[in-house]
Amino acid sequence: AKPSTENTSQPKSNFRIERNEAERGTTILLEIVPEMMKFDQESFTVKSGDKIVLEIDNLDGMEHNLLIAKPGTLDKVGAAADAMLRDPKASEKFYVPEIPEVLFATKMIGPQELYTLTFTAPTTPGKYPFACTFPGHWRMMNGIMVVEG
Repeated sequence: AKPSTENTSQPKSNFRIERNEAERGTTILLEIVPEMMKFDQESFTVKSGDKIVLEIDNLDGMEHNLLIAKPGTLDKVGAAADAMLRDPKASEKFYVPEIPEVLFATKMIGPQELYTLTFTAPTTPGKYPFACTFPGHWRMMNGIMVVEG
């Protein structure tokens, strides 16, 4: 994260989506809001089958991760993440539950670290939840990746 020198009257979010038709790819910047336990966007939209480059900028002072799950499974994935508190290897697994509902996931992203997750968007349109699954975070730190056909 670079220090901001922009005019304070400008909107604060650096939200951007860049779509490259030739490569059928989309780049998305998602920021973790400092000390708020949330992402700067509640949702973003991608095209099915596109190559997605998701840049996650952790502006917070603690570690977070991000995973994307199958539609309708946020509560199940969140409960599995909370249950990882009993797993002595949870931190080695980056607090990502090893269940089929999890489609894509990052490592734990350190404070002020920019992490890039590259994946192919699901081919089935729908609302795919994303969340930080560090135990307890998922209830506040979540959103929806909308996949359009």
